[in-house]
Amino acid sequence: MLPPVALLTFPVVVGILFSRLDWQRAAIWSILGGYLYLAPGFAIMLPGLPILSKPALPALMVALMIFLQKDSDKAVPAPPPKGAFMTVLVVLALMSPLLTAATNSDPIQEGITYRPGISATFAIGDLMRAYIEILPFLLAYRLLWNAEGARLFLQILLAAMLVYSFFMWVEVRFSPQVNVWVYGYFQHDFSQTMRYGGFRPIVFLEHPLWVASLTLMTFLAAIGLARLEPSRRNILRAGYLALLVVICKSAGALMLSILSMPLVLLGRPQLIIRVALIAGTAAFAYPILRTTSLVPLEAIVETAKSISLDRGASLEFRLMNEEKLLERAMERPLFGWGGGGRSLYFDSWSGRISAIPDGLWVIWLGSLGILGYMCHFLMLLGPIWALARVAHRHRADRSMDRELLPLACLSMMLATNLVDILPNATATPITWLIAGVIFGNAQRLAKGIYDTEPQTGMPMPQPAQQGLKTVL
Repeated sequence: MLPPVALLTFPVVVGILFSRLDWQRAAIWSILGGYLYLAPGFAIMLPGLPILSKPALPALMVALMIFLQKDSDKAVPAPPPKGAFMTVLVVLALMSPLLTAATNSDPIQEGITYRPGISATFAIGDLMRAYIEILPFLLAYRLLWNAEGARLFLQILLAAMLVYSFFMWVEVRFSPQVNVWVYGYFQHDFSQTMRYGGFRPIVFLEHPLWVASLTLMTFLAAIGLARLEPSRRNILRAGYLALLVVICKSAGALMLSILSMPLVLLGRPQLIIRVALIAGTAAFAYPILRTTSLVPLEAIVETAKSISLDRGASLEFRLMNEEKLLERAMERPLFGWGGGGRSLYFDSWSGRISAIPDGLWVIWLGSLGILGYMCHFLMLLGPIWALARVAHRHRADRSMDRELLPLACLSMMLATNLVDILPNATATPITWLIAGVIFGNAQRLAKGIYDTEPQTGMPMPQPAQQGLKTVL
């Protein structure tokens, strides 16, 4: 009974946050807190309403609170215009499910499996899901488009993960049981939590890789904050987050942290943004590059096997699945197959899935087609492009380094996540939130709006009623 209670009472939590904090802090804590602590894999479905789940509910409640308090004195000024390119991407991302539905009205009969065509009702549901997916991006662009919003996001993410690390240590020591203790069920295959002779944490997220991805991004955020304010406390926090990346026991997250950490620690913001742009663009072009000699897949598999036979075999299995699913996607390349498992292969005799989709890119390509893939990926990559243009304009201005550093850190966090969605489906509301923060600030700088009074640290939020101070 606790999962539905947690979901149904979460709007009250969001309301309290918005009544006590300013919009920026309340929005970050609401979306981040909901993602970290609500029940994973559980949803409430009501007729005519979007599916209320862990990824959807926090963003919907934040949007509702902004609408209800639009005349409040806490309101954040409107951001600069999105520009034609991003506006077109948003519109196409919302239209894509409708175009997919229009071209997938036919049922699919393969052996003993039957998958119905996409009806108008399901098309509307897909449209709502598409809107909810990109809603954190739109909210971050609306609320966190200034320098204060970017710094607040980094600080709150770090604070939240420091608290979350307690549960991570508990699971590493006693096995992943926190979700069982709190919500009464285990959210995934338990064997996925066992690596290298021990356990890796999953806490309240969908998979241990999701924890590793978020920990990696927080580690980079901690480094960025330590560069902004090189105090002993911030340096120790960055070192502690490095240890958390290790206990996540994810080879991908560990490799990405080793590659990106020196750059974020020592590089100029312009260089960090440039490398993030290259990495993100390479990830976007991966479906094409994997068919050429530029991505030596066989050599990568052999190298992985030389390091760990199990990890190498897992990578090989994923690549074989990608081949099958890519062939399936290219049968309806433009608008995809839609949902309901239509883009998957099923065994004709057993009815079981014969090719498991792991990478988010192949999921997007199969279900949404080339149009949907490009819209979603470019909405995440486009902010780094926009920021790179602004950073290049100020490449000789050292006085801009302090303002660009938090955004460069966010760009590298987003780039590592874009690389990670090639083998995994780790794009989360936090991914979209980061993209929105970057894009809003890139548009601000492009319009010549600068942070005239840089701050080394933000004041702690104070409650409206001092009597609640010990509670909040």
